[in-house]
Amino acid sequence: MPQSFRDIASVLRISYRSGSDDLVGGFYGPCLECSVLYRRAVGYFTSSGLARAARGVAQLVESGGKMRLVASPNLEERDVEALRLGVEQPGEILRRVAARNLEEIENLLTKERLSALAWLIAKGSLEVRLAVRLGVDGEPSRGIYHEKMGIFTDCQANHIAFSGSSNETTGGLVDNFESIDVYWSWDDAHGRVQRKLKDFEDLWENRTPSLRIFEFTDISKDLLRQYKLPAAPIVSEKSPEYGVSGLRDLRDYQRAALEKWKAAGGRGILAMATGTGKTLTALHLVRRMSAGIKPLVVIVLVPYVNLALQWEVAMRGLQLEAIRCFESRQSWEALLQQQVNAAEIGARDLLVALVTNRSFLSQAFQRHLCPERIPYFLIADEVHNLGANEIKKKLDSRIPYRLGLSATPERHQDVEGTKAIFEYFGDVVFEFGIEEAIQQGYLCRYFYYPVLVDLNELEATEYWDLSIQISQRWPKSEDDPLEDHLKMLLLRRARLLASAASKLPKLRDVIDHLKEPVAKAIVYCGDGRAESQAHDKIVRQVDAACELLGNACHLRLRRFTCDEPAEERQRILNGLRRGTLDAVVAIRCLDEGIDVPDIRQAFVLASSTNPRQFIQRRGRLLRPAPGKDFAHIWDFIVSPPDLGGQIDDQSFNVERRLFQRELRRVIEFCATAENGPSALAELRDLRRRYQLLNL
Repeated sequence: MPQSFRDIASVLRISYRSGSDDLVGGFYGPCLECSVLYRRAVGYFTSSGLARAARGVAQLVESGGKMRLVASPNLEERDVEALRLGVEQPGEILRRVAARNLEEIENLLTKERLSALAWLIAKGSLEVRLAVRLGVDGEPSRGIYHEKMGIFTDCQANHIAFSGSSNETTGGLVDNFESIDVYWSWDDAHGRVQRKLKDFEDLWENRTPSLRIFEFTDISKDLLRQYKLPAAPIVSEKSPEYGVSGLRDLRDYQRAALEKWKAAGGRGILAMATGTGKTLTALHLVRRMSAGIKPLVVIVLVPYVNLALQWEVAMRGLQLEAIRCFESRQSWEALLQQQVNAAEIGARDLLVALVTNRSFLSQAFQRHLCPERIPYFLIADEVHNLGANEIKKKLDSRIPYRLGLSATPERHQDVEGTKAIFEYFGDVVFEFGIEEAIQQGYLCRYFYYPVLVDLNELEATEYWDLSIQISQRWPKSEDDPLEDHLKMLLLRRARLLASAASKLPKLRDVIDHLKEPVAKAIVYCGDGRAESQAHDKIVRQVDAACELLGNACHLRLRRFTCDEPAEERQRILNGLRRGTLDAVVAIRCLDEGIDVPDIRQAFVLASSTNPRQFIQRRGRLLRPAPGKDFAHIWDFIVSPPDLGGQIDDQSFNVERRLFQRELRRVIEFCATAENGPSALAELRDLRRRYQLLNL
């Protein structure tokens, strides 16, 4: 999650305009995530407008931040006259104005919004002052304070200021056609941000000519006391305000996915391409179910901590709070037990536990589950992981509602594991593939460049020695399992190809000839070893790649592997997002789930033949982002040495079959690439050698 405005600097624009830009999702939301103080001056005061503002500062409040709001009341002639004559205290007049607005819009849905507003003001997170326009005689007039500006401030005292036509209302942020101009303090040669800060502080302290500023926070507390909830409210999906991040924002295919799952009896798998919003779809399903099933315990199961953190951010966007069952058990076990007990006795309607696969396996988590007493809903992200022997045994048959999410639910070369997944979660009830997502504009288009790499003499000798041994042990029937020794030989061969010595020099050659500089890039390495050019010794390929790219190519980069702590990996991704890093060098940590939408380039030095890996990697690269029109993928493929007639038919057929697996990956990439035919032509000679031109 971003920590300061500089983490999101690369996605900020100097202006936003309805129709072409998303004011809420593209500007307000990201800025509020990083803010500790939000100053806002707007034209009209209505209770619904303040409620809308309260929704927008939910994430700011959660982190201990505050909002200061200056607005204009809707004064009638009698209110102005009373203010001018001084027949009532100003606070009482303004109280009456606000109460009148409450009466006009009060209904069940509005009360839910007012509950959020009352809670924020009572908590001390929202301070309100009202601006009354003064006439030339210095007395209150019916003219209104109509200025619109705002300033976000982060924990490092960076500021983002904006001004324009948008009010802090549902109409201003969503329905109307609005525009704003944006400025930031770390690049503000003309001092616009400081001027906005001074103007707001003058407003707040009643130092602005022709305006009188009234403190209104305490009056608001009294007016809204009847609506106050004892804890932070959860906004119902029935609320019309829900459209900012709610059910109205679901795409048609996401709605269809929910309906298909429901029609299947509350079980099934959504096979949706990486980057098409599986997380958001699932969370809306939680909202929908929790409205009708009370109490409900939801378990969101994810493979990694980084992915858990992403789910947590998405949950906040829908006003969902989860118990974080992915840190030390001391931090969550007692709380989990307490909240499960509360749900069992009806004291809690909805309980969400966010848990990693590792914590899910633990006795500390398992012993607190009681799906025989109240309804449970299990959501498994990257559900293909749950076919592994240990974890599939922990899937509780008493849980009635089950949802699996994955771009690739089948397990590679694991029939039994795949069967276990489908038997527990149900069949794939909805599919939305990568080609369809690209065609409909939900994923960005891309170019694919196969880069052929030759083995050196020593590598070629080892390659063919391994290939002959593999052919001698290859099973005669496709149904026969692979023996352990054969698996070991295949692994050695795969590592040889992944760490071929020519790949790093070829990578430098590719980078040296790029028309555009390397930026926002991922370099995927294997877990094998390579020669260090600087130290004349053998090191891990990932370290050799970092050395080459940093020293020879002068790139700003970091290594991103399982060796780095989760917090450090998050800082690395933030650096990539904000542009302080050009690239990250990874092995497998970025294969699944991690959302890095701003990635533009990928250099694949090593890839397995498991379809899931390259499908996930491609999807990772195709997530849309502001200013991102295309992605580019360079795939480094070893060209096996041609021994002509020096191998027998058995060895050739096995070699052909193994190369065919590699070729299928290339064909899959080419099928949806902008330059697919020309990219595939790069492998014409190899396809001809192995008699695979028909693929």
